[in-house]
Amino acid sequence: MFKKSSIFHSYIFLSITFLCGYIFSQDALDEEFLASLPDGVAEQIRSQNEKSDNELELEKLFRADTSVESNKKVLELLKDQLEDLEKKIKSEDANKNDRGLERFGSNFFSSIQSSFMPVNVPNLGSDYILDVGDSLKVLLTGTIEAEHEVFIERNGSLLIPEVGSVQIAGKSYQDAVKEVQAFISNQIIGVDTYISLSKLRDIQVVILGMVKNPGVYTISGGSNPLYAINAAGGINESGSYRNIEHKRNGKILNRIDLYQIFAFGNYDFSSQLRSGDIIFINPRLFDIPLTGGINNPAIYELLPNETVTNLINYAGGFSESFYGYDFLTVERRDVDGSNSLSVPLSEFNSFKLRQRDSVVVPYYTNVNEQVLSVKISGMVNRPGTYDFKQGDKLSELINRAGGYRSGAYIFGGMLMREDALDKQRLYAEIVYSDTINFLVSNLAKPNISVDSSSASLLIDELRSQNLSGRIITEFDLDVLNDEPGRDLLIQDGDEVIIPPLQKVVYLFGDFNRPTILQYDSSYSVSDYIKLAGGTKDSATREILLISPNGETTEVRRSLNIFASEKSDIYPGSIIYVPRDIGQISGITYASAVAPVLSSLAISLASLNSISD
Repeated sequence: MFKKSSIFHSYIFLSITFLCGYIFSQDALDEEFLASLPDGVAEQIRSQNEKSDNELELEKLFRADTSVESNKKVLELLKDQLEDLEKKIKSEDANKNDRGLERFGSNFFSSIQSSFMPVNVPNLGSDYILDVGDSLKVLLTGTIEAEHEVFIERNGSLLIPEVGSVQIAGKSYQDAVKEVQAFISNQIIGVDTYISLSKLRDIQVVILGMVKNPGVYTISGGSNPLYAINAAGGINESGSYRNIEHKRNGKILNRIDLYQIFAFGNYDFSSQLRSGDIIFINPRLFDIPLTGGINNPAIYELLPNETVTNLINYAGGFSESFYGYDFLTVERRDVDGSNSLSVPLSEFNSFKLRQRDSVVVPYYTNVNEQVLSVKISGMVNRPGTYDFKQGDKLSELINRAGGYRSGAYIFGGMLMREDALDKQRLYAEIVYSDTINFLVSNLAKPNISVDSSSASLLIDELRSQNLSGRIITEFDLDVLNDEPGRDLLIQDGDEVIIPPLQKVVYLFGDFNRPTILQYDSSYSVSDYIKLAGGTKDSATREILLISPNGETTEVRRSLNIFASEKSDIYPGSIIYVPRDIGQISGITYASAVAPVLSSLAISLASLNSISD
């Protein structure tokens, strides 16, 4: 409820707003001063300086003088604005229920007017009925050149100077024009007559019933009942939009159903008002809240015996979200309780609604889902980028790509994933940060000496790791078919690479001759190392064997004797020998520091494969 205190507070707010507007609109507003302020503050001040027409008018009044008359004008304008605000708030509150639904058509009469007096500019059809007080403009050309504006007299006649009078009251505008033209032609030879309606008479009508401001209203002749209702402030919350009576001489001339206008735009404006007519707004009929998959959810007023079909038509039909459904739900309440009725589409024309019913139309939520895509390349029949939906698996992607080509090295298949790469980067940053912090905290300890060149070399070693975001998973379709639990769910942005079979072994790292050797199933790790000329003195004793599927095995050696000579080596395997940072010239470590740094390369190399 809009209380008096709210009106008072609004009055104070409006007053302060206008006064502030006056201050900020002064010519003394200094742009240099604004430029010195923070952007947000300066922008607020500039925005405040932009005034509406009402504010500018008030500013002029404030500047001009502080006389009683000036203050009265200011207060009258503020009062009008507050009254408009109060009407709007009351109207909005009255036309909503606890579901937030508005009464259908409630906005039609919600425009707030400063005056209900019409503008007397005639724009009527030929069937307008002339009566006492209407004014016509008569233009004569030919043997006589003259122009007259004449009123219909109380006796119903039109007196035309130099011609005479003719009786036209009660005639339609079209018939009256013909009669006046014929009359003048009979009186004066050789004259052409042109007639137009220049001013409408005023009429008085009575507006009663459930209207916001019932009473007697003076409006222009030819006005229709809608104009009269609007002049009275519109229909109140208890009034009917569908049962409005237009009466004349005690008889009902017309029953007006505004839903024909609100819902379909149909109205016969030929029913014009005359003095003494009565517009009576009857109490509203029963209301039906309608929600869900409908074009215009609202509270609808129904006539007796109207059906679900009528209700749906008034709401503009079903929305697109109703597609696929063939029923709706009626929540029926009576003295014994409530229950839900499912009404099939076939019964919409016959199902009659009752007071206290509410209707819910089913609908689906159309969510614009993100387009998911994954790229597959290499030894598949149809490489490319494929769209997919949530829940699709790796095997489905491979099958959509036409399966594997001859020569595909399935064991060497790679799946690169962005979030795996993010995890690798995060872990690498942690290792890097922890190592740097360890060095810094131990610089001052005995037996530890680090010069600038050695520290730079160490940092480069830490940063040189090439991370891939690879996930270790199974690519064999037969295995995935037999063991569905190993079939990985694909994600947006994944990249799958199926390489060709290459019978080589890669030797990278601290070898005397890093090289690529032909694969030989009979060779062991030590055999391949010998073929690469052995390892450097700076190499660690831990050697990494990285299989084509990304799995990494650590092979330890003691005095060049490998503890695990039976490690499986496959075509495409990588034998990687990290550099022992502890052997770099210029750095001397305590016994506790060297193992930490020498294992750093192992930790980072292992980041290149993550098991899902």
